[in-house]
Amino acid sequence: MPSREEQYNSMLESAHNFLFRKSKPLKGSALNSSQHNYIVISGGKCLHCGVNLTLKNSNTEHIHDLALGGSNYVENKIIICRNCNEARNLTMQRYLGTPSYWRGFPGNWDRVKKYLIWNAITVDEGHYCGKEISDVHQIFESIISGRRTKRPPENWFGRGGITRITSNHRRYGFFIRFFDKLFGFRPTNIQIPQVENNTKVEEEVNENQIDDERGLGDEFYSPINDVISNLEEEVRLTQFSTFLKDYLEVNGKERLSLREFSRSFGIPKSWSCVKVLELYFSENIDFRREGSRIYIRPKGMLL
Repeated sequence: MPSREEQYNSMLESAHNFLFRKSKPLKGSALNSSQHNYIVISGGKCLHCGVNLTLKNSNTEHIHDLALGGSNYVENKIIICRNCNEARNLTMQRYLGTPSYWRGFPGNWDRVKKYLIWNAITVDEGHYCGKEISDVHQIFESIISGRRTKRPPENWFGRGGITRITSNHRRYGFFIRFFDKLFGFRPTNIQIPQVENNTKVEEEVNENQIDDERGLGDEFYSPINDVISNLEEEVRLTQFSTFLKDYLEVNGKERLSLREFSRSFGIPKSWSCVKVLELYFSENIDFRREGSRIYIRPKGMLL
């Protein structure tokens, strides 16, 4: 374990100082909702049990526990399923006892180090690497053994939503591509499908006095096409609009709904979101109406 202690020296020093000073833990905060949404719609899986993450079954885990001096920085957060989030907390309490942990310090320091290193290596290198800290890993395994339905995944979203790739994906979600570009995990020459205006569209645009020189181009088509291409299932139009907001925010742009985004390119206020999608993205998208609700999905996706 000495090499691991060196690897996570900064975290261990922070925990040691926290316990020595009998400091009060910070109040926890969740990972940014936009990042959480992108992890879900990009096919994120729980790093421990492999379950597909949804907004309902997942939440934020602090890798360096707040009760041991962890921070609310994004690099200290990960999204995992609620069952495994609870299991990690139970593992801490079974291995270290109940907070406050400065009461057992420094006698409990070796166990604190082992627990923190187990937390970190499972996030950074995968669930199975936790076997290095066998006494902690066995406790965690005993807690989730009856809940696990799948195997730990080969690919998972790590600290702050950064993806760790250990095998090739058939297709990468746009949240993955964003962070890969930002942190240099893969080449950045991502090809985004474009939809060219046909004659009918051009005629309608002219009739409504929309000047394509005002901005209709890659900046308009690319965000919407990227959101469409990464839908894994049929969604309501309102949810699609929220995904677009998240996409724009993560890419450093103003957080706009589909209607607001369209208007910013000079599309008339009277046009509905459905009309915009039908006119400019009909080659990429299918619609289904159910009463007053409108559902959309990528072209050709089976229900």
